[in-house]
Amino acid sequence: MTTPDPEDPSPRPSLEREFAESTSLHGIARVFHASKLLVKTVWIVIMLTCLCVCVWQISDRFYRFLQYKANTQISVEYVGDLPFPAITICNFNRYRQDALAPGDEAVLRHIWSINDHDYDSYGESDVNNDMFQDDLSSDFNYTEFTLRAGFLLDNKTLLRCQWRGKDNSCSAANFSHVFTSYGNCWTFNSGRTGPILTETNPGSGNGLKMYIDIQQSQYTETKNDEAGLKVLVHDQSTPPMVESSGLALSPGVHAFMAVKRHQYLNLEPPYGKCDSSRKLKRFDSYTFDGCNIECRADVVLEKCHCRLVQHPGNEVECTPKEANGCAKKTIADLMSGDIDPYPCNCPVPCNFTSFTTTLSTAFIPNAKIIPLLASLTSYADDPASWGEEDGNLNVSETVFKVGEYIRKNWISLDIFYEDLNYEKFEQTEAITTSALISDIGGQLGLFMGASFITLAEIFSYLGRKMNIWIHRQHRRPQDECKLSTSVTTST
Repeated sequence: MTTPDPEDPSPRPSLEREFAESTSLHGIARVFHASKLLVKTVWIVIMLTCLCVCVWQISDRFYRFLQYKANTQISVEYVGDLPFPAITICNFNRYRQDALAPGDEAVLRHIWSINDHDYDSYGESDVNNDMFQDDLSSDFNYTEFTLRAGFLLDNKTLLRCQWRGKDNSCSAANFSHVFTSYGNCWTFNSGRTGPILTETNPGSGNGLKMYIDIQQSQYTETKNDEAGLKVLVHDQSTPPMVESSGLALSPGVHAFMAVKRHQYLNLEPPYGKCDSSRKLKRFDSYTFDGCNIECRADVVLEKCHCRLVQHPGNEVECTPKEANGCAKKTIADLMSGDIDPYPCNCPVPCNFTSFTTTLSTAFIPNAKIIPLLASLTSYADDPASWGEEDGNLNVSETVFKVGEYIRKNWISLDIFYEDLNYEKFEQTEAITTSALISDIGGQLGLFMGASFITLAEIFSYLGRKMNIWIHRQHRRPQDECKLSTSVTTST
């Protein structure tokens, strides 16, 4: 029989002793084996303090984990080639003078009375547009009129086109038509009529280079006072928001547009706000701009039962009366927030590409190049415009006229990648499940000298303790019964 140690004022049961001597939680053994009360007390205080700090740290990690915060990792990816972006070009002049038929002035007045923008933010007009509606028949078609009289990109406006430094390697046939708030616009490398082009060398001259004649003599705009082009660099999946995002270029300049590509990878809830299941009916892929355009088109269709010309779709096009009445009011109400609940809740895409451009310009033409460029202008077909008087060619006057025409009408555009790399912005979980487990293990080891094995030992000890208690509770009635029988027998 084991005799209790007389120096131990509080002998423990064998189960506690076994646990204290065998557990990997070393502080308990220190408390158990301490021979003096002061030492035992110090170890108890240390154990309780470490336990409190450990619980606090673990609780903090759980709290931060349940906040579902995300970090953004930024990296630069170097590649051998990059997909070239889509380039959309619009003229500030929406309709050409020589394409207008008699009576089309009323059409222009009606169109200009609608202050249309990318997001169709129609403003209120002080003009009574009812007088213009009477000038237009109910079967007037905006699409047909814009295609007929709008800005054309052909061999008269696209004077020269180079792709990757090769002359005549592209032409107007490589541009796709698109409707915007500027009417007819034209997109190079849209991806709709062929494979997406790639660029293998960075720097000026290795991308797309063009000479464009804006033909100011054909301008009909009285609402706007600008002359030139609006150019937008965008991804093929993104509809061109030229009004809000395009760069304005004036004639008489050589514009150098250095492009940088950015890729974004976003997380879905609870860590992010994107929705990978979101689809669009009017576009092949989901984009934020496409979602907003589609929403506005759906609202107009629902309330006015027609489609505006700049909205994609196959629905019936709005008549002049519908466009200037119901559609205009609907868009104005939508933009001012008067439609409740607001229907256009567009989450950020989970994966999308954007571009930033650095624009620099130089004056054109220089004096020496004017005779060489003259063959590209309309003066080549009109000798009188070269200053030919009495059979003699006045060279100085010719140079002056050609140079003046170029300065008022030409834009040289050079679009290229600045470097063959792209920046990737990727959202990641701030605290992953594995990181949370590692943090918990680290806190247990640092403050308690414990691990998950230690937790298993504690649960094993508690299980054995519970088993002993249940066994004792089960034996107590039997012991009381035996004691009662023994007393009765003795009596």
